[in-house]
Amino acid sequence: MARNWNAKKTYVYGILFDSKAEADYYMRLLADPSVEKVEVQPVFEVIPSYPVTCYRCNGSGKRTSPKTERPINCNRCSGKGLKTKPGAKYTADFKVYYKNGQTEIVDVKGGPASRDFPLRRKLLEKAIGQEVAVMEYSHSKWRRKR
Repeated sequence: MARNWNAKKTYVYGILFDSKAEADYYMRLLADPSVEKVEVQPVFEVIPSYPVTCYRCNGSGKRTSPKTERPINCNRCSGKGLKTKPGAKYTADFKVYYKNGQTEIVDVKGGPASRDFPLRRKLLEKAIGQEVAVMEYSHSKWRRKR
């Protein structure tokens, strides 16, 4: 799922990373003595699945048969009138557990972020109640992006 412009998938310790920048940051985390554990690509639910009114039967669960013109169960919503839509998930790059008990969600950017990234980041922050750290690699050093 590499969307970065020049991202090259990279293996480190048998783990496939979407970019060399992610792999480099992972190695940096492993070398940090204050880090207890690093979870790679944790998935968070930012929008739970939700019901919507079926557009074909308009919520009644029945529709008119085109052949017999009698009411039949709607096959789009299985006669329930509601259809369950899948929610949305966010896959961060890392969840870092520190020895002092603190945790941090980290997203690594080795180049320009996608246009939808600020919105997805805000959805995750609202869902977990915690700020997401965005680490950017530029000019041969890492810096925390605001």
